[in-house]
Amino acid sequence: MSDFLLKRMEKALRFGLETHTMADVFRSLETGEMQLFSNEEGVCITEIKQAPRKKYMSIFLVAGRLTALRKIYPDVIKYAEEHDCSFILGGGRMGWTKVAYPEWSKQFVTYKLDLTKETYHAW
Repeated sequence: MSDFLLKRMEKALRFGLETHTMADVFRSLETGEMQLFSNEEGVCITEIKQAPRKKYMSIFLVAGRLTALRKIYPDVIKYAEEHDCSFILGGGRMGWTKVAYPEWSKQFVTYKLDLTKETYHAW
């Protein structure tokens, strides 16, 4: 994987609230817990989740150039279909709203309360 993509992945992990390191991601890819879709300038890492009533694909990380990511998109969908997923769920920074494909609908807004700081108020 190119230095360009590795740097973009590290940046995406920081935006993703630093819940994983690159080592964590590579370990999950090795075990099959996560799936990698990539080309020269784009990477998409997914997870298949089994909920009590439905199986779905969760997009864990996307990094790289938008044109390259658009080329990966059909492979991601095909994989989800082949694994009987009912839907694909993805989230990201607000900027993704303007480039999401027309068939993607905004479903949720996510807010974060940082419990490591004393600036929050209990209900």
